[in-house]
Amino acid sequence: MKTPRTFLPLLAATMLLCISTACSDKSSSKLQPVLGSRSVNIIEKKGLQFRDLNKNGELDPYEDWRLPDSARIADLLSQMTLEEKVGLMFHPNIAVPADGVVKYDFTEEEKAAMANAASETYAGPIGPGGQGPAGGGMAMGQMRRTATAKSFIEEKHFRNILNNGVAPVREFATWSNKMQEIAEATRLGIPIMFSTDPRHGATLGAHVSGTQYFSQWPSKEGQVGITSARDTAIMKKFGEVVAEEYRAVGLHMILGPQIDVMTEPRWSRNMGCFSEDADLTTEMLAAFMDGAQGENVGPDKILVHLKHWPGAGPHEDGTGQWLTYPGNNFDYHMIPWKKGIEKGALAAMGYYSGTYYDSLNVNYSYHVSTEILYRQLGFKGAICTDWGVVSRGPLKPSLQGKTTLKDNMEMIINAGVDQMGSETNNQLVLELVQEGKVTEERVNEAAGRILQWHFKLGLFENPYVDPEAATTIVQSEKNQKLGYEAQLKSIVLLVNEGVLPAAENTRIYVDGIDKEIASGYATLVENPRDADLILVRTTTEEERSFQGFGGGMPGAGNRPGQGNARRPQMNPGQAAAAMNPFAAREVNIDFPAAKWDKIKTLARTGKPVVVAFNPAGSSCVLPSDLRNVVKGSIMIFDALDNALLDVVFGKFNPVGKLTFEIPSSMDAVRKQLEDVPFDSENPAFSFGYGLSYSSN
Repeated sequence: MKTPRTFLPLLAATMLLCISTACSDKSSSKLQPVLGSRSVNIIEKKGLQFRDLNKNGELDPYEDWRLPDSARIADLLSQMTLEEKVGLMFHPNIAVPADGVVKYDFTEEEKAAMANAASETYAGPIGPGGQGPAGGGMAMGQMRRTATAKSFIEEKHFRNILNNGVAPVREFATWSNKMQEIAEATRLGIPIMFSTDPRHGATLGAHVSGTQYFSQWPSKEGQVGITSARDTAIMKKFGEVVAEEYRAVGLHMILGPQIDVMTEPRWSRNMGCFSEDADLTTEMLAAFMDGAQGENVGPDKILVHLKHWPGAGPHEDGTGQWLTYPGNNFDYHMIPWKKGIEKGALAAMGYYSGTYYDSLNVNYSYHVSTEILYRQLGFKGAICTDWGVVSRGPLKPSLQGKTTLKDNMEMIINAGVDQMGSETNNQLVLELVQEGKVTEERVNEAAGRILQWHFKLGLFENPYVDPEAATTIVQSEKNQKLGYEAQLKSIVLLVNEGVLPAAENTRIYVDGIDKEIASGYATLVENPRDADLILVRTTTEEERSFQGFGGGMPGAGNRPGQGNARRPQMNPGQAAAAMNPFAAREVNIDFPAAKWDKIKTLARTGKPVVVAFNPAGSSCVLPSDLRNVVKGSIMIFDALDNALLDVVFGKFNPVGKLTFEIPSSMDAVRKQLEDVPFDSENPAFSFGYGLSYSSN
């Protein structure tokens, strides 16, 4: 029977169907799943329905949803060509464009340009549509100048695709369906698993930039803001919302959470983590996974992709080049990883850094990837490199700059890493197999680990979504309300010299805050000398344009549903550290002098100043004379102006507690050990610090 080009109705939605023990690892019962089909026939067996993905008119084991995943994977691998299996070992980028139209093939002009190109290497940003600088996003790795569905899905057999594009909800979901239709029509009908970098920060940035169509929560990439609330229930809700909104538009995996323990305050990605405390990190990770992935991943859940293996918190001098453990505290950084594996994580991302154990980048190290992660910790999933790791090389001084891309792939695969983020040159792996440098058994192992993702998510039964339903799910009133509650709870009150909460009739002067929003809370004045209170919102780092981590697109920023006007940027040291692992320079996290001078100028008016600090990447060293200059200080984590003002004017009593120490000086930062928590000398603000209006 040929299926209509619509979703099949659920058969016997409330009927429990008993499946024989011969068809499963243990006695079980399953419901007939909802099948989504656009081009393949439906096979009926004993009143049950199955998709004929390989178009042979028979029910193959990999098409039989009653069977255990292991049996389905084994059957599918037996039918796959080497080219198809190798395709699974790549995780490239295609971004949904704003109009939601799938780019299927190259134009004749594009084909001619590609024929004349010296190589596929493109070091510029990959933006919406997978093309060029217009999108602004990411500047790392060997990526195609342009990508099409035909080239990626049909020709290269890629089935794991990073989608960091931005489009309205209906267009986003429609694009996902069109891509799945193309995959369904291929020889074996293997569906696509779409991943994305985190999308639920109150303000967007990094690789996902532009209009915020998803519900808005604290923090740009990680969960440090939500963790400051010390509320596992809201963290679990966050995971549920992420899963709900992602699946609605056809996303299946979050490239996160970032479970690095932030023991080195200079590292530029600390604010993507949970905490400086491994146990708190673990507690919050478990709550997030309970919400996002659940006990058993299914069609209503997403997979987490834990990063960054092997715990990227303790970088030497915070530069992001070498992981170091002067306090012999490696096991401390393994605590979250053990919990994530225990709770069923099936994806891990290896970072850009190297270890002094073998002077290799962690993805090139058999010891780090295979011996520790798989053998010692018992990981059962697949490892994917971070984006651009292959192109950056093995880091080892004797090898750096002396290996080809093909050499790098050989080292990575044989180290035990299964998938390469951002790479597209599958021909090199095929050559490695033909030359006997990578065994087909190793390819089968990698492909089998990756296929777990597709089967666990239920994509072989139904990879399609309902675009109309998605418009009611994504950024729903319920989800927005939860996100705003989390923003409020994330805010940490550091200093209050009797000026907060401010009275409703207060005259305020604002800097860095949307004036239209502020006018809804108090009377605005244009001259700070006329104010009863001066309120400043600022980032803790210098605002410099930088293409890569920290980049952003202009926009309105503070209003729900709009873009990011004040995207924090990296300071020069952090930029160099993030993009050049061989940069020999100190990362300075002192609060920028020019910003502090401006605040002191405002304070000299004699009017009380309240400063809201938004940490952009690393922790920061706040000015030593902070308490002498300002009357109030607040730490926010990308919270919108509305949330900040709700706290300032007492509409919400602050409850947030710091999840990390704030060092007292750069000298104290230099003396602390990179892998040891809570060892900063006389911290300005300790871990767990936070005032409230009822207790201070």
